[in-house]
Amino acid sequence: MLVLFFCVVLHEYGHAIMARKYGVKTKDIILSPIGGVARLESIPEEPYKELFIALAGPLVNVIIAVTLSIITLSIYSGGIFPSSESLELLKYPSEFIRFVIVMNIALFVFNLVPAFPMDGGRVLRSLLAIKIGRSKATRTASLIGRILAIGFIVFGLLNSHILLTIIGVFIYVTAGSENKSVMITEVLSNTKAMEIVNPNYTIIDVDDPIELPMNIYLRGGEKNFLVTDHTGAIVGVIPELFLIDAIKNKVKGLVAGQRMSDKYTSLPEDSTLMEVYKLMSSQGMAIIGIVNQEGERIGIIDREGVSRFLEIRFSNSKAKKSPA
Repeated sequence: MLVLFFCVVLHEYGHAIMARKYGVKTKDIILSPIGGVARLESIPEEPYKELFIALAGPLVNVIIAVTLSIITLSIYSGGIFPSSESLELLKYPSEFIRFVIVMNIALFVFNLVPAFPMDGGRVLRSLLAIKIGRSKATRTASLIGRILAIGFIVFGLLNSHILLTIIGVFIYVTAGSENKSVMITEVLSNTKAMEIVNPNYTIIDVDDPIELPMNIYLRGGEKNFLVTDHTGAIVGVIPELFLIDAIKNKVKGLVAGQRMSDKYTSLPEDSTLMEVYKLMSSQGMAIIGIVNQEGERIGIIDREGVSRFLEIRFSNSKAKKSPA
């Protein structure tokens, strides 16, 4: 089992190293009883990059299997596969190596099953994306993945393969999540920030009591606030998380300047919502200013605004698909 998980780690490092080649960082590698996952910060938009990243993991298993096969054929006789399925053979070094060879062949074959978001599903999506675009390719690969996942679940339940059933459930859920993620990316990339900019917002002075934004928040009003100094220059923001903490701890007697964050920036009015979203996610910003060509602030966009926009957009999409 230790060798199996070591091979899985090497498999995931294959993805991570190939991703790094294309400038994509890996957040971490998670190992679980059903396998490993290299969590990348993002998936490249270019189909060929995703294709190579997806293939890099299974390729590691091929390299391990081929290397051990060469070693086995050079040292031992009897071929590269175990002489039987009995695990008693594991006590013999030659048979142990043969089991590891089979293990890596199995990892290679299983991971290339076109059940999105497994490696095979990502290979399928990247190949489809070359012809029909990323969005349609994701929907197609996700549908195929969910169909195969249902097959895994049914087969696993009928044959008492609990692990296969769990894998099927995992694939079914993550395939849907991946599809939604791509849909969100598409919507954000095709929407200008000006379409949801909020020109009516409250500005808090640095010396205003913290109770002022707290009361506005509690009344169901704004959730994130800009903070300015006496000259009108922005010196920080009060994000929703700070307000929730202040309310929870019943903070009193402080001014806004004592409960603010300095994480703030502005983007031009022709920016896309995707640019806004990426900046919020990467820098941990709760609110971003939108400025015109003269550099004048014409409004703000906060996390709440982006979330509300997506909620409305997708609820409208569902309504259109529903029968009258």
